Amino acid sequence: MFSASFMKKSPLVLGVDGGGTKSLGLLSDGAGAELARGLVGGSNQNVIGTEAAAANLAALILMCCREAGRAPADVDAAVVGLAGAGSGHERKALVEAIHKSLASSGAAAVPIAIETDARIALEGAFAGDSGVVVIAGTGSIVIGKTPAGEIRRVGGWGRTLGDEGSGYYLGLRAVKALTMEFDGTGNAGSLRGALASRFDWTTREQVIASVYRGNLDIPSIAPLVLEAATAGDTVGLSILKDASALLAHQVSVIVREFGPREPTGVVFTGGLIDHATIYARLLGEAIVAESPRAEVRPPLHPPAYGAVLMALSQLTGS
Repeated sequence: MFSASFMKKSPLVLGVDGGGTKSLGLLSDGAGAELARGLVGGSNQNVIGTEAAAANLAALILMCCREAGRAPADVDAAVVGLAGAGSGHERKALVEAIHKSLASSGAAAVPIAIETDARIALEGAFAGDSGVVVIAGTGSIVIGKTPAGEIRRVGGWGRTLGDEGSGYYLGLRAVKALTMEFDGTGNAGSLRGALASRFDWTTREQVIASVYRGNLDIPSIAPLVLEAATAGDTVGLSILKDASALLAHQVSVIVREFGPREPTGVVFTGGLIDHATIYARLLGEAIVAESPRAEVRPPLHPPAYGAVLMALSQLTGS
């Protein structure tokens, strides 16, 4: 239990990058200097449920405060960025569950705002300045901040309505290529052998059973597409080029709103493109071809620090 003898000190903020399997927290002072950090399990309530997510986030708050020698009552603002951050009602329920978990440890409530993972990634990538972030992992979204400070989103509609260029998109295209080869209307290239090796798919019936009754994790197929393309497979390359063109067009919609400013920074994040993959290279080429003012560059800071910046902005009202 935290002692009430802690005196209020300089401003203290917490930024959290919460995912399905792990959550990183950064505790910082009023100037944004890191005082402590902590790592706990997942905090995506859509993946592990509200109570489990709240317990992990409360543990993260306590961990960071202990490391810095401060109390949760000292935290002036916290921003938690979550993949698939839900509706206002769901966000409120999560915050209430976090406060309940903190109270069970004898700790005070913390002012918490829930944001999307895309939003904190954008703030971190450009240190609060303008730019565009492309996220391509299981899902996808393009998000930008204009020089006027306006937030613009393109895509991110989920796998049923969109998520162009995502892991789901790549995996689905690979499965469709296989079905077309079975039908004699297309060619799956080396993906046929890769999918047969992974899932033991040798017949039409096996594919149908796996997709419709076996809860197939379609995004998990995306790495096979990258591997095939890296080896020069024309089908894999075609899928990545199509995906790159779709995302590049989404980027162009936002870049046009930047006016004559040169260049417009574009940062990649998400497991498919946040490092040197063939997909990242093709996507970069497609973006620059469609938007010559775009400049692909590495992020200035990680998403967790973007959450810190957003928490600091709450203190200043900016």
